[in-house]
Amino acid sequence: MGTLIQPGQLLVAGQAEGELNQYYGYADSNASTVTSSTYGNLSTQYTIPAGEAYAGAGYELACGGTGTWGSTQQTMTFQAIVGTSVLTMAIAAAALSASAGFYWRTLLELECADGVSGWWATFSGSISVSGAPLNPGTAADQAIALAAANSSVHTASVSSAISVALQAKWASTTGAPTISNYRTSFKKVA
Repeated sequence: MGTLIQPGQLLVAGQAEGELNQYYGYADSNASTVTSSTYGNLSTQYTIPAGEAYAGAGYELACGGTGTWGSTQQTMTFQAIVGTSVLTMAIAAAALSASAGFYWRTLLELECADGVSGWWATFSGSISVSGAPLNPGTAADQAIALAAANSSVHTASVSSAISVALQAKWASTTGAPTISNYRTSFKKVA
């Protein structure tokens, strides 16, 4: 850990270990839509610069938007990219009614496990029906929680730049399913 900065002390760049800009964040509202049965980017692709991550460094990628389930129900799959590693979450075709509008959000949390190439990742999210009347206790009023747990440490060498992005695809394009992302934020949090 770096040098402790006391209350009221003048902060000078480079004074503490890791510089003052150790933590950062980016946000954008570049809209993107996926309607295909092959993976397409929902989020902006961000890069963790080569040599930046260290053991215990943490990052977050958060996204959210809307979609239409399609007149023919199709399974939809999210895929989080961390270098060449992927984490996926699938939502069953019957999870929402045909032609249902929905809201969604996802969160990818990353922690560099060893400062060399090992990463722990948690990928979670939710989907909820939009435009439905509130009827507590019914399926139309409940969010579907999603999660992809770590089964092993993911590999991405910190000596190279590491791409981080969210993608999605539909099992089929029959019924015109669509998902759109309207907000993305990427942060170094530790």
